Parts: sequence; structure tokens; C-alpha cells
Amino acid sequence: MRLRVLGCAGGSAPGALLSCYLVDEVLAVDAGALTTALDFTAQRRVQDVLLTHGHLDHVWTLPLFLANRFGGPPVPCRIHGSSYTLETVRSHLFNDRIWPDFTEAVRESVPLVQFLPLDPGDTRPILDFEITSIPLVHAVPSQAYLVRRGRRSLMICGDTYATDPMWNAANAADDLAAVLVECSFPSRYDGLAKASLHLTPRLLALELKKLKRDVPVLVTHIKPEDHHEVVAELTALHDPRVRVLRQAEVLDV
Repeated sequence: MRLRVLGCAGGSAPGALLSCYLVDEVLAVDAGALTTALDFTAQRRVQDVLLTHGHLDHVWTLPLFLANRFGGPPVPCRIHGSSYTLETVRSHLFNDRIWPDFTEAVRESVPLVQFLPLDPGDTRPILDFEITSIPLVHAVPSQAYLVRRGRRSLMICGDTYATDPMWNAANAADDLAAVLVECSFPSRYDGLAKASLHLTPRLLALELKKLKRDVPVLVTHIKPEDHHEVVAELTALHDPRVRVLRQAEVLDV
């Protein structure tokens, strides 16, 4: 599998694109940068979008992305996520106030978008992938996705605090190639991290004790203002598995 990091920032700032990952050019995970990182041709190659949760930095470009598809062939875009997340998006983005309601839009008898629930514990074939949804701990329902294609799997984590199911699923995946996990704040903000249910380097170190596999741990969602501090703390962990993701990088996993 090829993973393109379209955006990996935990906040908005010049040059920092929000959470969005592209697998094999056709499957997106989150939608923080679909229109800001991809040209129109690349956008129209995306067939399915997995949403980890409904917070704005993870769905930011979804309405604009769907609007751009009016200029392409009449092919539906399938949006997957928990029932809670899909209800959030439908009620609070596509509500004819924030943005036009595209949920019933049709072109040449083909729906523009399809919303398909993928709740925690579900495993489903999507395109050529097998996708398993795993619950996380966050201020709103959030989930990780174990994305498997062929004999390789990749764990892509949405926003989370301390959790067990994700690490249990990672340990059970014999074909696991990497884990992508958030680390939002420096450790001096442990109180804020607990209140908002995010991770810091100190908390991530405790979480990584649960991971029994020697695979890359790709860190994402660092707040731009605190980026250098968080990176320094992660380096000080001296865990050879840990590496900070860079915007626009491409990884074969």
C-alpha cells in the first residue's frame, strides 16, 4: 500500500494542512486537506472517504470536495464513518446553512454522495481493501481504521486519549506494517490533553508499552505552535519505532 500524507497538522497555520491521508490514490482517511492538497484530477480519483470523527479539522474540506465533483464524471463518492459521525456531518455541514445539502443531489440519475455507516467493530470490504473500525476515546465518538490490502495492514488512528482496543487490534494483526497515531500537545499540557482527550509524548510513551509489535509508529496531529517542543520530547523517548510524519511525504507500507 502507498500512503500519501496530504495533511498531518493538529491545527491550522500557514503551511500546515489538516488531517488527511490517501491510500493507493483512491481511499481517503479524513478530509482535512482533500481540496487543498489535491488537484481536480486527483480529487476525482478518490472513490471512498473514511471519517474517523466529525471534528472540523477532520472534515474541513469535505463539502468543497463534493462540490468539485460536479465537474467530473457522474460517479458517487462513498463516505464511511460511525453512525454518530455521519449524522453529525449531515446535520451540521450539509444543512443548507453552512453549505448546500448535497445528500440528495443526483447527476444523470447517479447520487453525488452515499453515506454508509461503519460502526466500531464492523469489518467491511471497501474497494480492494478490508476495513475494520475500532473505537477510540475522545470528546466525541472517534475511531481508528485497520486498513488491509493483500498481505499488509495499516492502523490509522483518529483523535484519541489512552485506549486499549486499538492496541489490542494492532497486536492481533500479524500483517501489521505501521501504526499512525496522534500526539497533539507537549507534556506540560497533560491537563489540557486529559480534558480534551488527546495524547502528549508522556502519555504516548505509556500507550506504546501496549504495542507488542516492532513496527513504525507514525506520529501525527501535532499542534503547529508546539511542533518543535513535541518533536524534541518524542525524540527523547528513544523509542526507535517512533517517527513524526511530514506533510506531503509518501510511504510504501
